[in-house]
Amino acid sequence: MNDSAENSRTSSSPAWDTLSQEMGSTTRYPSYTDLTRDDDETLTHRRGIAAALRPLLAPVLLLALAPPGLHSQDLPTPVHQAPALAAGEVEPRPLTLRHVSRPSRWIGVGVEDVRWAPDGSGVFFRWNEDPGAEDDPQADPWYRVDRAGRAVTRVADTHVERIPAAAPAWSRDGRRAVWTHGGRLYGWDARRGGDGIVLLFAGPEAVRSVTITADGRTAHFHLGGDLYAFDLEDRGVRQLTHAHRVEEDRRTPAARLLAEQQLELFDVLRERESRERAAEARRRAWLPGPQAIPAEAGVRVENIRISPDGRHVTFRAVRAAQRQPTQFMDYVTASGQAKALDARPKVGHPRDEHRFGVVRVDPSVAPDSVEVTWVTLPEAEGRGVVVHGPYWSLEGDRAVIQLLSQDHKDIWFAELDVATGTTTVRAHHRDEAWIGGPPPVGGSLQPALLEWLPGGRLVFAAELDGWSHLHLVEPNGEVRPLTSGPWEVRAAELDRERTQWLIAGSREHPADDHLYLLPAAGGELVRITEEEGRHAGSFSPDGRRLAVVFSHQLQLPDLYLQDARAGAAATRVTVSGTEAFHRAALVRPEIVRFMHDDGRPLWAALFEPETPHPLRPAVLHIHGGGYRQFAHRGWSVYGWDYHIGFINWLVQQGYTVLDFDYRGSAGFGRDYRTDIYRSMGWKDVDGAVTAVEWLARERGIDPERVGLYGLSYGGFLPLMALFRHPGVFAAGVANVAVTDWAHYNDGWTSRILNLPQDDPEAYERSSPIFHADGLADPLFIVHGVVDDNVHFQDAVRLVQRLIELE
Repeated sequence: MNDSAENSRTSSSPAWDTLSQEMGSTTRYPSYTDLTRDDDETLTHRRGIAAALRPLLAPVLLLALAPPGLHSQDLPTPVHQAPALAAGEVEPRPLTLRHVSRPSRWIGVGVEDVRWAPDGSGVFFRWNEDPGAEDDPQADPWYRVDRAGRAVTRVADTHVERIPAAAPAWSRDGRRAVWTHGGRLYGWDARRGGDGIVLLFAGPEAVRSVTITADGRTAHFHLGGDLYAFDLEDRGVRQLTHAHRVEEDRRTPAARLLAEQQLELFDVLRERESRERAAEARRRAWLPGPQAIPAEAGVRVENIRISPDGRHVTFRAVRAAQRQPTQFMDYVTASGQAKALDARPKVGHPRDEHRFGVVRVDPSVAPDSVEVTWVTLPEAEGRGVVVHGPYWSLEGDRAVIQLLSQDHKDIWFAELDVATGTTTVRAHHRDEAWIGGPPPVGGSLQPALLEWLPGGRLVFAAELDGWSHLHLVEPNGEVRPLTSGPWEVRAAELDRERTQWLIAGSREHPADDHLYLLPAAGGELVRITEEEGRHAGSFSPDGRRLAVVFSHQLQLPDLYLQDARAGAAATRVTVSGTEAFHRAALVRPEIVRFMHDDGRPLWAALFEPETPHPLRPAVLHIHGGGYRQFAHRGWSVYGWDYHIGFINWLVQQGYTVLDFDYRGSAGFGRDYRTDIYRSMGWKDVDGAVTAVEWLARERGIDPERVGLYGLSYGGFLPLMALFRHPGVFAAGVANVAVTDWAHYNDGWTSRILNLPQDDPEAYERSSPIFHADGLADPLFIVHGVVDDNVHFQDAVRLVQRLIELE
């Protein structure tokens, strides 16, 4: 689920101050207004809300679960740390509530935005060895390390725009590459001197969607709603297509009849019209302009592609549906007046209409006479689909498109005959719940990984056997798996020569992402990383070296370079984290597995204190987003200030903390992911009840002193847990929680619960507001007012319901 909240305000009150004094804290609780949006499709709520709410959330759990008191302490000064600190050769310092309430930059930042130089001579990355707590992350500097990993230099601000994209478009021979930066077109040419990088084109609008022809002579890009070509030899630019607005015939039926009669009656009029058409055709033949793509009023033309032989143009035509936005209020404005703002509509509103068209390239044809062949898929049986592609074979003679049904249940990989618009399905995946999983398999109407190999072989990713894997389609249509087994391919990259895959997967353990090499058309899967944790890698342009970002639960993401082979030594480039981070006494959790009541497994990360509190309390952290994994040995998706810092502070107070991957979470295959289909708040919540029983039985926790908290979906689940299982949990904190799924967005919710007008039972079963009469335990509801995703209205409606239920 897309977690984002912003500009919420909660003020400190005498009640809170009294509570803090009783608990032994001298810290005053801050108000908050400024929150920073995190655009990662990891989809986290704005982290400022978490930092501000930490002092509010903690006393509620403290009172309910009877832990020891708090202590305040000045923060260590962030400084650039030495390798000895990273090795743990320092005396640790205990955390305070203030430590874990601050934004995370005071502990340091990990490596981000890693990409190879096009000539393979080095790697660029963004990092900050000495970050200030209030620094703008977008201002963090760029660095370059040489191919061997020995020499690191900072990139001058004036040269940042020349840093290449992480995945540029390559010519077939690898001698040219193109990409965009800041809306401008850049290119690399192996024949140029220096680094070979040059600014190619800057237009009046942002350049988007850049590709390069197989021969490396031409770059295609979108500018506005049209397709352009940049000649990489002579540097000329020409427009290839033009979205031609088809004028609506506003004549009355009577007027149309009169005009038709005129042409029927008079030769002179027919001859005049014929001469005008012929003259226009001659003019277009002499001075050909861009190929017209007819588009009706209200239709957006996008994803324009030209076939390798230049004879056909494909495109997507989107007619936007009329949807009612949801309004929310911003009370802290420059004018001093409250302001109503618009946010996304609620689930169930009309969806955009998508069509996929093909036009034969013939600029001599008048725009009003251009014919469009609309591509249909009989197998979709009239359902709305979103089309991605086409993806052309290396030989340029075959095209494949991906078609995803708008009800999220099907994806087809179909060969397209551009001359006729007919399709032939080569592979199909249906999920009776919804298409989804790790990034390679797509979902949410986004395409799956798809790559052509030489000889007309095609590779795609899907959960055909319930796990994310790669599959190969032979030229004869046979489909066979390249990877298989009860583990996930979580990322996959084909080298530029298309000879081998670099795969990040969980074959050894679901809590680890290791890197593997695999021959392009299948063979032995060779593991090339050893240490437990999370590895993400990318090939050098020649496929011989790897840039690897590695983290574990106590290590921020750092950059390593190594050869692309098993047993290769890795050279560490960065050591991230300030002295304050390396002095913090942090716990590396144990990944635990226990059984749900249905007999199938549950996973979690267990944080245990060195000296447990005598009352043996415990807390369950419930992560947001739904499809995320927290029982993982890598650095946290949430980072420090909402997650790792606060959990470790709780551990130092004597709590046991279970970071719970409820059913619906990522990392454990399709069945784990879809166990919440049509019934959120049931299998996931029942697993939390099982977790309490397991903690009591296996870890000696007092089952009457277990609380739970979370944000977004992590706030929704405590509501359902308290409402459906009174007496099981000592307290719950619901932070920016969805309280009625009919009020959340369409793209996320309709996958799991279908549409509210079609499946009202699923929405009523899954929405806390319909179960509120079960509340019998302490509940703390927290919600930012200016939240454009999970709206403040959710909290208000639930509170009103609780008032009416007395």
